[in-house]
Amino acid sequence: MPYEHESRSAVGGLNSRYQTAFLEILETALLALFIFFATRLVVQNFRVQGPSMRPTLSSSELVLVGKLSYFNSSPNRGDVVVFRKPGGDKEDLVKRVIGLPNELIEIRNGSVFVNGRELDESAYLELPGRSALSPRLVPPGNVFLLGDNRSVSEDSRKFGPVPLSAVVGKIWVIYWPFSQFGSFRDLTPTLLPAPVRSAAWLPDRAAA
Repeated sequence: MPYEHESRSAVGGLNSRYQTAFLEILETALLALFIFFATRLVVQNFRVQGPSMRPTLSSSELVLVGKLSYFNSSPNRGDVVVFRKPGGDKEDLVKRVIGLPNELIEIRNGSVFVNGRELDESAYLELPGRSALSPRLVPPGNVFLLGDNRSVSEDSRKFGPVPLSAVVGKIWVIYWPFSQFGSFRDLTPTLLPAPVRSAAWLPDRAAA
């Protein structure tokens, strides 16, 4: 019957359009999921909590962390990184890299010394405090991390050096508040020259 044949054709065409639309939606959803997970492999958003990084970072600021920052390299002194806090609470923290592997770190009256040389942190540190730490060797594959607000920061002075495997990545961008939007500025501390002893300190040499 012609009418029945035309009706079946119309239903078949409608089903075909539904199938095409469904496949397009499915492809779009799968592509969105792929982009989402691929992006998560490269960057991660992080909310700063607490005042431990003031004045560099304030509580509630939102940042993006480059998770591939150290794919083929290691952290540099002065890098501000997000890492998993040692212990069982699985908390992410943000601190600054101060000591590198195989370095001897000491704190005297708030001043940091690396292998016996004082570290100039005036580029980012406002209140160094008066903390002290006896010389501590940073093991291979670890870094020593401190907050910029030393008087309130929970950092490597308490939980020790942090394995590089626990470092999530380096802060890349501040995206909230919008007034602070932009690339995160690297501020690198420098080692002050070692004191030069005068000739009076040199031992007497026997006459040739």
